[in-house]
Amino acid sequence: MIYPFTQSWLPEPEIGFHAGSVEIVWNDGVLLFQAELQQPLVSTRATAHQQRLWELGDVVEFFVQKTGDSGYHEYQIAPNGMMLALHYPDSKSVVSVRNGERRMEEYLSPLPIGNAALTHSGWSASLIIPVAGHRMRLNCGRYDYSMGPSAIISSTSHLTQRDFHRQQDWREIVLVEE
Repeated sequence: MIYPFTQSWLPEPEIGFHAGSVEIVWNDGVLLFQAELQQPLVSTRATAHQQRLWELGDVVEFFVQKTGDSGYHEYQIAPNGMMLALHYPDSKSVVSVRNGERRMEEYLSPLPIGNAALTHSGWSASLIIPVAGHRMRLNCGRYDYSMGPSAIISSTSHLTQRDFHRQQDWREIVLVEE
């Protein structure tokens, strides 16, 4: 399954939007995410794993939730291969981090297997994530800083608002062997 990045919450993509897509493959209990991201200038200031990568430059994010569960995982990878892994037990956890009641570090989880590389047209990223179950809700988000200090964000789900954490808008899929 290949899903393009879009800005579904906008009537037209904003100026500076760059194309990209994510291929999602499920095999033998693992999800493989392979993102191809077009952009003229790739950058990150990330220097270690488990940093706030979305604040440090370009990043692609993968959200994984077993259908019916309230908790979900968020995985991020920067162009230099630095990663962030979080597990939120419910949607209230994200709100508590955003409003300063809790620290993001309270939700850190083990890093997946991942890789990132520069390409002739931008960069690519891949993650391998073990999953249990066959029905999943997924979202992939992107922060693209190539146009300046403010990120142009996009998603593979049909988000109704500019918020990657809107689980009700995530794509629901049934995993089958390919």
